[in-house]
Amino acid sequence: MISLPPSPLSLLESPLLSTKGIQLYLKRDDLLHPEISGNKWRKLKYNLIDAREQGFESLVTFGGAYSNHIYATAAAGKVFGFNTTGIIRG
Repeated sequence: MISLPPSPLSLLESPLLSTKGIQLYLKRDDLLHPEISGNKWRKLKYNLIDAREQGFESLVTFGGAYSNHIYATAAAGKVFGFNTTGIIRG
């Protein structure tokens, strides 16, 4: 199974919340992985699972010149054992 640990929760502390007896937690997807943030992980996860199930060893993706998607795909490939190729559009 291809997975990362769950996103950590952080308690948001504020006098306004405290006086109302409210505890507010933030799901910190930005801390899910140092290179594969929550948004990109959610977009890539099922493609990675499908690629693994079909026995693929390499991934190819397209993105812009400063694409976080290209970076996240390369990082995911490293973490989960895929060779990766990023094709820069533009």
